[in-house]
Amino acid sequence: MSDRIAHAGLAARRMTAAQAAALIQPGMAVGMSGFTGAGYPKAIPLALAGRITAAHDRGEQFAVRILTGASTAPELDGALARAGGIEFRLPYQSDPELRARINSGEIEYMDIHLGHVAQYTWFGFLGRMDVAVVEVAAILPDGRLVPSTSVGNNKTWLDLADKVILEVNHRQPRGVEGMHDVYYGTALPPQRRPIPLTHPGDRIGEPYLKVDLDKVIAVVETDAPDRLGRFAPVDDTSRAIAGHLVEFFRHEIRAGRLGPNLLPLQSGVGNVANAVLAGLREAGFRGLTAFTEVIQDGMLELIGDGTIEVASASSFALSPEGVEEF
Repeated sequence: MSDRIAHAGLAARRMTAAQAAALIQPGMAVGMSGFTGAGYPKAIPLALAGRITAAHDRGEQFAVRILTGASTAPELDGALARAGGIEFRLPYQSDPELRARINSGEIEYMDIHLGHVAQYTWFGFLGRMDVAVVEVAAILPDGRLVPSTSVGNNKTWLDLADKVILEVNHRQPRGVEGMHDVYYGTALPPQRRPIPLTHPGDRIGEPYLKVDLDKVIAVVETDAPDRLGRFAPVDDTSRAIAGHLVEFFRHEIRAGRLGPNLLPLQSGVGNVANAVLAGLREAGFRGLTAFTEVIQDGMLELIGDGTIEVASASSFALSPEGVEEF
């Protein structure tokens, strides 16, 4: 056992990525962690792609159904698509290799809204989930899981999958423990109740993921970073867009329709979004809040200087430089 794998029973289930990939069979539905290049499994998809390639070389058919939180990275989407190992994919992807094969009709793709995936899976609309492959930062002595840099649909995958494979990534900051808020109060109709979240800073759940320990068939240790980079510096066009938005906010404040702290912000991903965030700082806004999909380097900087008071997101998508700063 170690600081990262502190549960004796799960420590005994450690194996290589190749051994774990051998537990995934053709035709299985596999729920994988990952949300915008953060918190995706690093080793098992590559090992699975190698296994699929070898099977194809022998003339055997081998492909799986892949469900994630959002886009992932070349080690997952790219490697499995290149190996011809994906027969179905949802809900969102951004890999050029995978996109080309979807557009050619080689891979079935369901362009479903990210927020509907967990609900549809619980309702059974997407069929049975055979295996969940989820990256975590650590396993506690009682078997609870410290989530990695994204949560996405991981709770649903862990709850509904018949079997679970965990990737424990030593490269993910150990300090992420305590940052998450995983809500276990949802229910299916007619037992469903409103989710008691009214402010981005509310904590209504717990900082850990839970899993039925009897379902965990493998634990794989990795030491690899999320594949994320810094976006390009702000250019004149994105700076002008930011200026227009700041002008709009100020107009709404003068009209009394917004307060000085605005309303919770949702930030997109990319240069324009980062330019807008920088524009809010330069315009002197303080004490803002964000309830968004992804926290990027730009938002982390605004949290650091007080422009944003609190931010809640599904993914902590930082560049290597951002991770060091964090």
